[in-house]
Amino acid sequence: MPKNSKVAPTPKRFNPLHADLLGFFYPIHYRVGMELETRMCQGRVSRQQAAIIWLIESEVGGDGWVRRRVVEQMLGDWFETSNSHVSQLLRELARPPLSLVIQMENPASGREKVVALTTEGKAFFQTMINAGLEYFSTQFEHVSDEEMRWGIKFLGLAFRPPETDDQGKRTSPPLKAPTGRLADRS
Repeated sequence: MPKNSKVAPTPKRFNPLHADLLGFFYPIHYRVGMELETRMCQGRVSRQQAAIIWLIESEVGGDGWVRRRVVEQMLGDWFETSNSHVSQLLRELARPPLSLVIQMENPASGREKVVALTTEGKAFFQTMINAGLEYFSTQFEHVSDEEMRWGIKFLGLAFRPPETDDQGKRTSPPLKAPTGRLADRS
């Protein structure tokens, strides 16, 4: 081993199942995730622009607007992109031929901007949803509805904050074992 190379430490509580789960990350991210994004972009917008549209729609307040700073922070976390690049992407989304986003000064503070989807942007968001659903219908056609429900419950349990009591003990019930094909594989 080279003198300057460092070996990553093994996690203290290494669970062999975590290694199996880790083996799914890149295939899921690059095969499923990237293909899903490509389909949802429909050749009209970039992955980053599609993420902006999704963020605006999911973060919009009751007034129909979201602070541009929220979009900048989240997109920066996901894509390691600068605020100036996000501003450029928003300008592209606002101009024809896209005209999917509108920006304006925040009425409550002239120092910041707010963004919203235009009518065309909302319609495009719906086509993104439809393209994603169409992709999933073919990608997961071999998975039963029961297996799909179980997988959704697992992902919800795995990626949302755990429900705990005042002592930090988990209060959410464990998942029941799936029936059918999944149960037969264990």
